[in-house]
Amino acid sequence: MFNLFQKPAITEIDPKTAHEEAKKGELVLVDVRSPNEWMKTGLAEPAVPISLQDPQFLQKLEEVTGGDRDRKVAFICASGARSGQVALALPQYGWNNAVNVAGGMTGSFRTPGWIQLGLPTKPYGG
Repeated sequence: MFNLFQKPAITEIDPKTAHEEAKKGELVLVDVRSPNEWMKTGLAEPAVPISLQDPQFLQKLEEVTGGDRDRKVAFICASGARSGQVALALPQYGWNNAVNVAGGMTGSFRTPGWIQLGLPTKPYGG
């Protein structure tokens, strides 16, 4: 039976896995928060900052993936909500391997985030 309230599944990975895979070059980590948020907490050590507020979001994503829409891209935000929506929406734009970092930078009610897990961060330089 069709369920009107069933949401499509979002592929998620935990922050530790995202960090390990990014260090090995197995994925591109993209932080979709705002510059103000980046200033407050810094960025996850391997993350590329591309704010969802940026009107050139898709063009910049194309640049950081080298045009490879099959390349694994993990999105991170504060808690995993916005980045989850990005991961869910990107297949309609041709990206086939978008995942969400569960818990984001600061954590959520269901999982700890990057900072809580003590993973490395770098300052955002503006």
